This record gives sequence, C-alpha cells and structure tokens, in this order.
Amino acid sequence: MINIVLRILWSGGVTRVALEEARNMNAKLIAYRNAGTKYDLSNVNLQVLFENNSSKFIYKFITSIYAKNRGGVATVDLDRIIKARDMIKGPAIFHDQFAGITGYLRKRKYGEDYALYIHETSLDSKSLKWAFPRMLEKKIIGKSKLTLVNSYWNKKILSENGFRAEVVYPGCYPKDKINVERDKIVLAVSMWDAGRKPEIYGEIAKKIKGKLIMAGSWAREDTMREFMSKYKEVMVTGPISEKELQNLYDKSAVLIRFGFNEKGPGMGVLEAMASGMPVIVNDGLGSKEFIRDNGFVVRDWMEAVDRINEILEDENLRRKMSLSSWEIAKTLSWKNHAERIKELMEEANLI
Repeated sequence: MINIVLRILWSGGVTRVALEEARNMNAKLIAYRNAGTKYDLSNVNLQVLFENNSSKFIYKFITSIYAKNRGGVATVDLDRIIKARDMIKGPAIFHDQFAGITGYLRKRKYGEDYALYIHETSLDSKSLKWAFPRMLEKKIIGKSKLTLVNSYWNKKILSENGFRAEVVYPGCYPKDKINVERDKIVLAVSMWDAGRKPEIYGEIAKKIKGKLIMAGSWAREDTMREFMSKYKEVMVTGPISEKELQNLYDKSAVLIRFGFNEKGPGMGVLEAMASGMPVIVNDGLGSKEFIRDNGFVVRDWMEAVDRINEILEDENLRRKMSLSSWEIAKTLSWKNHAERIKELMEEANLI
C-alpha cells in the first residue's frame, strides 16, 4: 500500500491534496499530528503517528522565523519528523520538503526510495535567513526518486537549480451540473493570515458592485478580529464546513484570490472552477496557469475591482466564463490526479 505522508492534519491546502490522494488512490494517509480539520475524512485510511498535538517551544520559535503569521499550528516538529523515520515503511509520497526529511533519513538508514511533493519551494529565495532551508531542500530533492510539483512555476525554479520535477496539478470534484443563476457575491477562499494581505480584499469590498465574502479559517484569531473591526463591508465566515462552502461556490458570481509569490495554486480557485465560477487572480499566484477564457489575471487590486465589476455587470460574459471554468475543471479531477501519480510512481519503480 502507498503511504501519503503529511506533517499536519489541519485546514490548509497541503492537507486537502494529501487527503484526496489517499481517498482516490486507496492509500494510507499518515499524519504526524492532528491539529483539527473541517475536511471530510470519510473513506480515508488515516493514521496519526503522535497523539500529543502540542509542539515544543524551540520548534515554535524556529518556525516563527519563517512563518510568523501562521501561528503555532504550523510548527515544523523536527522531533516528530526524525522519529517517523522508524515508523513509516513501504512506498511513500512525502508532502512538502519538511515531511521529506523523514524520507531522506529513511533513505540514508534503510536505503528505501521515496517520492516528494513540493507545494512551495524556497530555492528562489535569496535572503540569508533562507540559506539553511534551501540547503536542506536541495538535499531532500536530490535523494528523492521522484519529485512532484503543483505548478509549472515551481517546476521552472527547480529546473533552474538542476532538479527534474513532474507537474501534477491538485484536483477537484467537478459538478455534474452547475447553477446558471448567481447572486452578486464576490467570494474569496483561503486559509487566512497576515501574509495573505486580507486588507486588500477589504479595500476591494468598498468599490465593487456586489457583496464580498471571505470564507475559510484564520491562522490567528486576533488577525481575524482586527480585520473584521476595520472592514465591516466584508462578510467573514471564519471556519466553515465543506457543505456551507459548497453553497457559497454554487451561488457566488466570481471568485478572487491574490497570491504573493505563492507558486502553488490556491485550492479555492480549483474548487470554484469545479462549480462553474469565473476566477480572478493576480500574477503572484500559481493559479494563473488555469486562467484562459474563464477569468482574468490582474496586476493589482485596483485592476481587480474593474474586472470584478465587468463580470458583475455583464451577464453574458459571466455565463461564458462560468462554463469555461467548469470545462477546465473537468480535466483537473482528483481521479485524474491520482491516476497520474500512480503512473509516475510505477515509471520510477516506487510501486
């Protein structure tokens, strides 16, 4: 059986990809710790290696240097990563370079090959503080029998550093039928933190000819409360069930998502397309690779306002983009994702 290995079971996009791989590949999902998730875990063979969810202060401190906006839940628990070396056996895909440390250690100790799925590479970072993570990532990719990435943007960066990678986009569940009629709702979906610059969405909300809803969990409660007090024009859902989120996808007119050197695609973009939503993204998000005649790639939030209002005011344009999004999403199903990964693992003699 293939092992899909995940450091943290929570509500982020990495969790969603690993979970759907396990479901669609009849594989085992192994998580080092469970930080709680809203995702559906039915028909998933889940094993959590460590019962205690708390992290040691030293690891929280080190993680805060690189991801200060994500809070303690995102801590990279090096002790668990090292201990997992002797607990995971058999073919495995390690999700992110930090989980990949376990694969690297298993390779050195047991000679067991592994696959690695990179969601965000640090190899393009030039700052001094990223020197050690860059060195670590190079070692982990270098020993991986198969390296997968979620965008051609990530693939290009790895190629520039001498590494070969295969692009396997995350998937979605395209609907059998989509709603044609939509409310004038602009939807933004993410795991929110200060690094995602929520204030941009607040400013957009003041100028669009519709209602803006920001759906999804926030890494820190204080960040959410501060935003809500400043931007009362925005409806903030906080943690939301998959059923509630799907209702929003089905009735909203357009999805908007900004990224800031986020080379992977936002999962909310794919899920919105699966429900037939036009999408607007900026050039700093890997989801720009999905945009054809189903939306717009914009330079800044002011251009986003113009494009949002264009879609909201032109019903024919909205419907055309809606159908286009849906058709593109049909090629990006979780079934296709799982089949491609199995093919690549077979070619690499990992299974």
